[in-house]
Amino acid sequence: MMDLFVWLEHTAVADAIRTSRWMYPAFETGHYIGLSLLVGGIMLIDLRVLGFWRTLPLKSMIGLLPFVWVGFAINATTGSLLFIYGATGFGTNPAFWIKMTFMMLAGLNALAFDLAVRRSAFDWVAADKPPKFVKVFATLSFALWLCVVTTGRWMAYV
Repeated sequence: MMDLFVWLEHTAVADAIRTSRWMYPAFETGHYIGLSLLVGGIMLIDLRVLGFWRTLPLKSMIGLLPFVWVGFAINATTGSLLFIYGATGFGTNPAFWIKMTFMMLAGLNALAFDLAVRRSAFDWVAADKPPKFVKVFATLSFALWLCVVTTGRWMAYV
């Protein structure tokens, strides 16, 4: 595995990031923008599904899902580029692997939530009464994304 990490750090992409003054900061900034769209949007949806801010229409909150997926795409892209730049450091960091595990679980949960919303939402969204299984997805989502953000920050200190 270490050979793969060393190889990644010596690719043309990694060299371009390393020799550029602006690429790494731009990717880092993009990662925070993506994080804001992703986690900010999903947590607003999760909290609304769990019963907070009942004055906000659930249908409007569910309308944030496309922004959440855009944030996920931005983070997957920028995160991959940041990883390539520092593959040996990230690849040997236990916090990184814990973050990736949480992110995989959160992503699968988000996909399941999105599919459940698309298949059944028009009934419960219109009635503004999320079923229990949707509340379970929202609870898991909230907890898992908090874990992703937390372990992402830990990467700098572990």
